[in-house]
Amino acid sequence: MRIREATAEDRAAWNTFVDTEGGDFIHYYDWKQTYETRGDQFIPLLAENAKSELIGILPIVKEKRFLSSILHSDIKTGGFLLKSDLSEMERCEAISAFLEYVEAYYSKGCSRFTLKENLPSAGKLSEEPTTILTDNGFRFRYDALTHLPCTFILELKQPFEENIWKGLWSHNLRKKLNKAGRKGVVTIQDPELGYTDIFIDMVNENYKRHRSIPPTRDEIKVTLNTFRDKVKLFITLLDNKPIMTFLSYYHASTCFLAEIGSYSKDIEDMNILCYMTAIEDACNAGYRFVDFSYTATSGLAFFKGQFKGTRVPFRIYEKRYSVPRTLIELGPVVIKKAWQDKTYIWKKRQILWDRIVHW
Repeated sequence: MRIREATAEDRAAWNTFVDTEGGDFIHYYDWKQTYETRGDQFIPLLAENAKSELIGILPIVKEKRFLSSILHSDIKTGGFLLKSDLSEMERCEAISAFLEYVEAYYSKGCSRFTLKENLPSAGKLSEEPTTILTDNGFRFRYDALTHLPCTFILELKQPFEENIWKGLWSHNLRKKLNKAGRKGVVTIQDPELGYTDIFIDMVNENYKRHRSIPPTRDEIKVTLNTFRDKVKLFITLLDNKPIMTFLSYYHASTCFLAEIGSYSKDIEDMNILCYMTAIEDACNAGYRFVDFSYTATSGLAFFKGQFKGTRVPFRIYEKRYSVPRTLIELGPVVIKKAWQDKTYIWKKRQILWDRIVHW
């Protein structure tokens, strides 16, 4: 088995592998342009067998931070993806080879490495960590009490009206959606991406409300242009004025609900109309599944759970290369959030204590 960094010549084979082996939309090689736009190093690793056949990929991003860097291949890059017909022994060998390669060539000067695990379909509901990863020094970042982080996978069955609207969704959810409609709220698709600037502004406002660093304007525009034929932008209007925007990604048989934005959080249940419109559109277009994407809080999980998708663990692992570097990197973030929100440490006390205990 050989591990190497993919080049532009490998792009077509890489993307075909993503399509045929059940990868996520965020596995595509073309995300290289987005990461490089914001100044990060995109590292597309691939594994080949003795016949030079592609058997696995691992897209990694190296992000420069204060006094150190971090490596990640998680919620935004998709984690490693292996050929589905590999035996369990071959899977373990491939994972070990990837991790050894990263350790040897990219870990120097890094504080930590976060990694997402993509399991075969038979194991997607497992809440137990994978031994090969824990044996390599990774800690499973999953709370079995809250069942977070997670995602929701909704299976689509046509026709939408009969099987989803009436056959699956609750009376309470349909009531909320009808109430939004009676207020004159409508959601339309923007095939020409003419609302891009408004979408960017709304997304930035969302990130600011959650005290997170928003993606740059150039980063979002590069992503939309790169995947123009694989994205849909929905706009929610009230009195012909945009009040919400919603972006979905499309890959193989799955629609990924990617990003929602609004100028204000005081929009009552209008956001569910965005979700419903994207779900109905995907169903009518023949997609088989909707993926509700990364969900880290119980409030967001409750909201997404209304749509009756199957709850699936989002399997994230973390390895720390340097405790001092990690403290230097994460300390200012915690202090800033605590300063902005005086109840931050109290609300996050269990998570913070857990991380201190396992330094």
